[in-house]
Amino acid sequence: MGDGNSIRTLKEFTIPDYILLPGTENRGDTHLPECPVVVFINSKSGGQLGGELLVTYSSLLNQNQVKFFFLQSRF
Repeated sequence: MGDGNSIRTLKEFTIPDYILLPGTENRGDTHLPECPVVVFINSKSGGQLGGELLVTYSSLLNQNQVKFFFLQSRF
């Protein structure tokens, strides 16, 4: 994952904090991602891998793009 192409590709998905967080200033970053994503992780789906997915996506993207939620069963 350390090659230049992978880093450039991830930059196209990563949303800078100044866009995500109110009151955050742009500190000179003028790059806007071509294909920004927000990741929602349901802790109860996907074979109970929510915690692992949270760690993985948070390390690849801006941690503010990754949201973890827990759905309680109605039964």
